[in-house]
Amino acid sequence: MAKEKLTQGSERAAKKNPRRHLFTLIKGIISAALIYYLLSRTNLSEIWAAVKSADPWILLLSFSLHAVGYYASAYRWRVLALAQGMDLPVSYLVESYAVAMFFNNILPSTIGGDAVRAYDSWRKGFPKLKSIATVGVERFIGMFALVVFAIIAVALTREISQRVPLLWLWVVLCFVLMWLVLQGIFLQQGKARILARIFELPGFGIFKKIVNKFAGAFVNLKGKNKALVISLLLSLLLQINVIFHYYLISEAMGLNVPFIKFWIIIPIALFLQMIPLSVNGIGIRENLYVFFLGLYGVTTAEAIAFSWIAYSMILGLGIFGGILYIFRKEGKIDKTFLEKESEMATTETKTREEILDTQKELLDQKKSAMAKYQELVLGKKGIWNLIKYELVMTLTNWVPGALGLVLRKKLYPVILGSVGRNVVFGTNIAIRHPHKIHIGDNVVIDDHCVLDAKGDGNKGIKIGNGVFVGRNTILTCHDGDIVLEDNVNIGFNCVISSLGSIVIKENHLMAAFCYLVGGDHVADRTDIPVLYQGRTAKGIVLEENIWLGAGVAVLDGTRIGRDSIVGAHAVVSGDIDPYSIAVGIPAKTIRDRRNGQKEEEK
Repeated sequence: MAKEKLTQGSERAAKKNPRRHLFTLIKGIISAALIYYLLSRTNLSEIWAAVKSADPWILLLSFSLHAVGYYASAYRWRVLALAQGMDLPVSYLVESYAVAMFFNNILPSTIGGDAVRAYDSWRKGFPKLKSIATVGVERFIGMFALVVFAIIAVALTREISQRVPLLWLWVVLCFVLMWLVLQGIFLQQGKARILARIFELPGFGIFKKIVNKFAGAFVNLKGKNKALVISLLLSLLLQINVIFHYYLISEAMGLNVPFIKFWIIIPIALFLQMIPLSVNGIGIRENLYVFFLGLYGVTTAEAIAFSWIAYSMILGLGIFGGILYIFRKEGKIDKTFLEKESEMATTETKTREEILDTQKELLDQKKSAMAKYQELVLGKKGIWNLIKYELVMTLTNWVPGALGLVLRKKLYPVILGSVGRNVVFGTNIAIRHPHKIHIGDNVVIDDHCVLDAKGDGNKGIKIGNGVFVGRNTILTCHDGDIVLEDNVNIGFNCVISSLGSIVIKENHLMAAFCYLVGGDHVADRTDIPVLYQGRTAKGIVLEENIWLGAGVAVLDGTRIGRDSIVGAHAVVSGDIDPYSIAVGIPAKTIRDRRNGQKEEEK
């Protein structure tokens, strides 16, 4: 069923866009014309003789390098997927690459397989736009590495640059544009204004639409410099692997082209093949190798044979991918990723439009003061909800002593989502969106705390059993969720602010003045104030048995492993391994607690 949807989807898209048929027809005509031109300069018998002269064992070795390339490409894809919070096994990605190769060869485009790979990622339960964006970035980085090699090749060889005088200009221009895009996706170093101006140029409008559509899907890649570096290194290694692959074909045919020349020929030839003027590069590929190899004494027939042998290997891989596609079991779409709302890695990026803007709500002149109050404080409409909330808070919130404790214990459950047994509420507690606040048994909420579950569509605040929340502590949701599991102890004057998801697991000890912020501001552009650039929310997860010292700040995107200790006034950004003792700004692990125990036992 899923296979039918995949193939039928492409058919429907083609029917809706008749210009695609016309463009494909034009590309087919160009491919046929280019092949006819080459065959008019030689004959098939000479080409076949060149093919038969090739050493099959060396060709087999060359073909085997494709397997190396598959695994390296799959690992590069996995690195970028992990940066997006998507955990996909390498074996699954290798299979997807093989199937994608099949579609690349049966569809009139060299990027048809990318749609298949994005679909395979989506089948595992990951968001559609994020799947497409990850595959697109992975392919883009691969092309960028190719351009890097092409620049080096153009700079080191005169015979090519003299024959194609403007080639260096196009290569450098592509390098600059692609580098700006990579910085915009990963490094976020203020290149948005430059890109915006480029997108306003004629012919760049389509890129602007693509960037606007997928902007949210790229948010999780911000600051993931490690993923960028690893992906670039893998891409460079892949290009070296490709160069060896083509060199071995040349050696099998006895072309006697120096090895160093392939470092020049292959990157430029592959770069020019990306121009979408023919069907899967047919015709352009052959002419390029006739031109480049001809510079080093290779005949037209030998160059065509070289090109066809290389392409036959790609076709062979495509056939193998087609067999995998026919016999693989699609299974049900895995929705596990989408259902893990409490895990940091699955927290969706939220733009400013998705986050409740309190200032905007307060200043909205179209709404009455009563409507604003109900939206911001109650989170529910209806006069009875308003009366109930006002009576409970007015009559009990301020009352001191034992009488106040009794009144709040009896009446707060009337307005809250759920309240367990033996819960103690201090005086002057601010409660917002009370129906989204759920409290377990044996909980203490001290004086002057804030329980703010405000948000549009969020689940709010969930407090487990045996939790203590110290005086003046603020738990606030900005359209996010906060989960305090059993036996969490929070000191006074702490702030826990969630734009996405903050999960504090059981037996947690948090000293006074700690600050957990599950969100961040976007600050990519300098022409727009940070206030209006939106926000992101990756989430925070604090695992079991953690102790945070006084004044610790935990930033968005952090996961602290179980049984860890974080020293006073540390700033935690990123992951901390389980059983760690971490201190400093930024927090760094100075010791493994298990090693310390072993030393004491000795």
